Amino acid sequence: MKPQSAIIVFIILLASSVLAGIDSLIRAGTQAQHDVDQALTLTLAQCPLDHIDTDTIQVYRSHITMDAVRDTAYLSIADGGHGGEVRVAACTGLTIGRLWAISDQRASGILAALAALWLLLSVGSIRSWHHQPQPLIETSTVKEHVVHFTPMQQMLMDMFMEAPDHRLSQRDICDRLWPKKPDASATLYTLIRRLKPILEQEKNARIECHRGVSYQLVFLHEEV
Repeated sequence: MKPQSAIIVFIILLASSVLAGIDSLIRAGTQAQHDVDQALTLTLAQCPLDHIDTDTIQVYRSHITMDAVRDTAYLSIADGGHGGEVRVAACTGLTIGRLWAISDQRASGILAALAALWLLLSVGSIRSWHHQPQPLIETSTVKEHVVHFTPMQQMLMDMFMEAPDHRLSQRDICDRLWPKKPDASATLYTLIRRLKPILEQEKNARIECHRGVSYQLVFLHEEV
């Protein structure tokens, strides 16, 4: 599997886990608020609105069905003043931590576990993908001889064929093939080392190194 595909799947699983967790939090908060609102309605039916004391609070909490909410719930009282209407609101008093504890996070946990498992499997898959030989392609650039090159080898051969005297500096090759890599000299050395046996097998061309700063493609029948 290609690294890009593995990363995309991991992001999708991780994002799904986060969204499922948030959805569970919202559902738990809505359920808790509905419970305290219903408890307030039952409390006001039993106790007078103009006299709220500790007994009223006890009655209010006794009507709450969720155990986790019962200990934290409270009443918010707003006095209208100057004969205005007294407003009472039911509050759950739940923190994010307690809300998380009472929410159903099984779906989120399963998705998070799948994301972690996928990440572990993908690491091994990506490593093996990088170590696989690149697919071979056919070219006829070496004096009409059909030679099998990898895509990167093909690009280098095209550069040699286009260059004057088929000669290229190490810097030019690195800048062209690996423009984002600060120092690609080791990568270039590996590419050249793997390309040489292919050309030698064809017995019609070879790559010569000039003082470690440039490379030249030499056709054997052109030698004097």
